[in-house]
Amino acid sequence: MNSQHPIDRRRRLLSLLTAALLAVAVVEAAFDRADPAAVPAPAAGSFTDEFVPGGPVYRLPPVHVVADRRTELARIEREERLLRSSEARAKAESKPNS
Repeated sequence: MNSQHPIDRRRRLLSLLTAALLAVAVVEAAFDRADPAAVPAPAAGSFTDEFVPGGPVYRLPPVHVVADRRTELARIEREERLLRSSEARAKAESKPNS
């Protein structure tokens, strides 16, 4: 009789149990990281019973915006730098070669 058979069976069972526990832990961690505030609000408006020359007036739900000031300033600086370099390039191309 083979004495390795029960040991192999235990190893398989242990590795299967370990994989199952790891999968459950990963799924649980994914659910914990899901931000319930990140769910987009419906974009439905309510009619205010008012009319303006352009059409009816609707009240829309509030929109919450989060911005990082440093990131925004860096973006503005990068755009200005690109604009200056393109203006300098256009100016250099417009000069006649001498």
